[in-house]
Amino acid sequence: MKVKTKLYLGFGFILIILLLLASYMLFTLNQQHKFMEEIVQENYERVKLVNSLKGDTLTTGREIRELLLLDNQEDTIEKISQIHTLRENTTTTIESLLLVPSINAQTRETLISLRSHNQAYSDFIESIIDEVSNGSKDSAIQLLMNDTTNIRQVIVTEIEKFTSYEEELMNQSLQESEQAYQVTFTALIIIVIVCVALVLGVSISVVKSISTSINKVRQVMTNVTNIKDGNFPRVEVNAKDEIGEIGLAYNEMANSLETSFQHEQELKLSLQEENWIKTKHTELAIEFQGIQDLEEFGQLFLCKVSPLVQASYSAFYVTNGSGAMNRIAAYAGNGEDIPHVKFDIGEGLVGQCAKDKQTLSFETLPSNYIVTKSGLGQANPTTLLLLPIEFEGDIYGVLEIAKFEPFTSIENRLLQQVCETSGSSIDRILDHMRIEELLSESQTLTEELQTQSEELQQQQEELRLINEQLHEQYKKSDDKTKELQRIKEDLEEKNRGIKLSSKYKSEFLANMSHELRTPLNSMLILSQMLAQNTEGNLSEKQIEHAHTIYSSGTDLLDLINDILDLSKIESGKFEVYPEEVLLTDIEAFVKRQFLPVSRHKGVYFSIDVHSDAPTILFTDDQRLKQILKNLLSNAFKFTNEGGVTLRISQGLGSDSRSKIKFTVIDTGIGIAKDKLESIFEAFYQSDGTTSRKYGGTGLGLSICRDLATRLGGFIEVESIEGQGSSFTLHLPDFEGLPGLTSSDIEVAASEEIVGDEKEVEEESVEVEAQQEEVESKHLLENKVVLVVDDDMRNVFALTTALESQKMDVLFAENGKEAIHMLEENDAIDIVLMDIMMPEMNGFDAMREIRKKEQFEHLPIIALTAKAMKTDKEKCINAGASDYISKPVNIEQLVSLIKVWLYNEGERH
Repeated sequence: MKVKTKLYLGFGFILIILLLLASYMLFTLNQQHKFMEEIVQENYERVKLVNSLKGDTLTTGREIRELLLLDNQEDTIEKISQIHTLRENTTTTIESLLLVPSINAQTRETLISLRSHNQAYSDFIESIIDEVSNGSKDSAIQLLMNDTTNIRQVIVTEIEKFTSYEEELMNQSLQESEQAYQVTFTALIIIVIVCVALVLGVSISVVKSISTSINKVRQVMTNVTNIKDGNFPRVEVNAKDEIGEIGLAYNEMANSLETSFQHEQELKLSLQEENWIKTKHTELAIEFQGIQDLEEFGQLFLCKVSPLVQASYSAFYVTNGSGAMNRIAAYAGNGEDIPHVKFDIGEGLVGQCAKDKQTLSFETLPSNYIVTKSGLGQANPTTLLLLPIEFEGDIYGVLEIAKFEPFTSIENRLLQQVCETSGSSIDRILDHMRIEELLSESQTLTEELQTQSEELQQQQEELRLINEQLHEQYKKSDDKTKELQRIKEDLEEKNRGIKLSSKYKSEFLANMSHELRTPLNSMLILSQMLAQNTEGNLSEKQIEHAHTIYSSGTDLLDLINDILDLSKIESGKFEVYPEEVLLTDIEAFVKRQFLPVSRHKGVYFSIDVHSDAPTILFTDDQRLKQILKNLLSNAFKFTNEGGVTLRISQGLGSDSRSKIKFTVIDTGIGIAKDKLESIFEAFYQSDGTTSRKYGGTGLGLSICRDLATRLGGFIEVESIEGQGSSFTLHLPDFEGLPGLTSSDIEVAASEEIVGDEKEVEEESVEVEAQQEEVESKHLLENKVVLVVDDDMRNVFALTTALESQKMDVLFAENGKEAIHMLEENDAIDIVLMDIMMPEMNGFDAMREIRKKEQFEHLPIIALTAKAMKTDKEKCINAGASDYISKPVNIEQLVSLIKVWLYNEGERH
């Protein structure tokens, strides 16, 4: 009988026992599972629902009390909705409990009673809600206080009674489950003991029958540990049982081991070759260290490398810096004049190897190619190899080497590695040779100086003391030079820090401009609308408050613009755009700005234009107006009696920076002499106390001075404290400034300048004229505008303002939503597009809109709080029809909308 048959019979019997055991266990576990499922699905589920019912009932009582305490109508409605939801939940929960299968009669009777009480409680709650809804909150409170039946407590008591009963049922079920588990566990232990005894008996019988055969195989396998030559012994197989199969498997394993042994020997040989290459490469690297002469390096290289590969001839070529390869060393040569052997790059095999940076190999050479001689005879090498020597991508040399038989793989690998690392050695030697050459020249010069010094000492001994003093001075001068160098390095480091700080400050100011302009936008729009009091429902005091809010917001906007201007000037990013400026335009601008101010303050304002003043000036119109506006604003601020005069006259003929003078004269408080220079410092206040009479940021004069300098001019000030001040702006003509060509002026004048409402005053005049032209047409009434903005404050402000113009306003929070609304609503006449939005910003949205043919001519006005110089150009390039920066001036925005709607109507 085979071992397999014995095992089948023995373990088959055990398998039957295990199947019976498994069947019994499966049946028992199934019963346990059903039992526990009943507990969870019935008892536990009922307890869970009843606890939920209890919670909703208690919550209803609390919500009723809170309802009686509420005063707000909206909160009251919301609270009543919540109470109704809770009562619906309690009703649903009771009905769910009644629908649970297999509940006993006592449980059903309790649930029916609970449903009755719950309905009574719901009716009671509904009567309280009716009183509250009718406005009789006192009656509702009295109704709650007079509740003598206390239905809610009765419901809670019945719920607790039901919960206790269900928990008792669960405990009984769990005890029954525990008893069944103990019985099953005892039976399992008995069956396991029987199975172990049977397994031991079968195992002992099988082991005795196969131990003899296994011992024979074991003896053969034991001898394997003494094998050293790779020839493994074989098992003699006589039987066809499993032991015989093991012997056959062992014999196959022995064959595999012999094959692996051979592979191991081959790998060992390969590792030995690799180790030989690395060892020789390391030895050569050590040999080459410290060599400072190129020819010495070449000769040593050939003497060490050639014997390692059994070469019969070799030569070493190095670049000479002029595009040629010079042979600097040879091994077993024929006495050629080495320095005169050279090849140009690409010439011959050596030059071609240097040009291609590729190894060249020739296995069969002609018989007369080269001869290697010795004292016993001569012969011709048959194999030639040329290898490039590189370093960091540059060719430094070529190794030419020949031998009588082909190069082996290990020899090729050694030569490749040696040539790869020799380039750095050649580069080091060349650097050293250059240093030696420079050192030699320096030593020669030093020796010449020494000779001259000795001759000078011999001829002028009497000047020795002076020379010693000069030497001491030289040492001090050298120390001073080193100190200055350190100071220079410190200043450079500080300058880098200042530039970095300036960059961070500019980025901070740009971001802060955006963050401040966004809330300012809604504040200015709403305060301006309140001040207009179009509905006539505000008192005079409220209108005054709205004017104050608008004025404060405008002052804050001016401060933001001043800080940005100062930052641009300090960071060197301020640009000047000169153009032809008419003096009459300047005079009109000043009158328009300050005649209302003079009338409001009760002081006079006069403009005195001398006949010698030029009528046309070539300068930056915007910056000139900014300077004059700051100077005149200061003059009116500090003048309570008398008045302000603007005098325009010809400049100083002796100074090219003064072609024209603008002098602002006031009869105000004046400036002390010791503070005339300080007033131009940024954030300077003549009176820095909290009780000062005249406020301000202290930026105006600082910006004026820097702007005047940028325009090529300067500012002078004269003042007598208590009598008044005189500020004079001197400006040149840009056409007369050196280094500025006419083409520069044209390019600069053609560039657009984007700034706040200050910077588009001329444009505003034109817009107002167009507005008057189209205002009679009532274009805005019933027109549909889409406002795209993620800031709800701005949306509210713009919606309020535009609806006051009888426009229909739609709203989208981002670019994607705006595109969707445009596709769904073809009645939209114009779009107001914010730029800085999440998910899809205004730039991307406008580009996507313009891609659609139906929106090619749709007017889009871009709104942005980031009013930087290039923003308008970016908006127009992205597809905007026009551009306006935040805070938005409603009058200007309405004018732009009318103009674009009018233009659109004309086109169609």
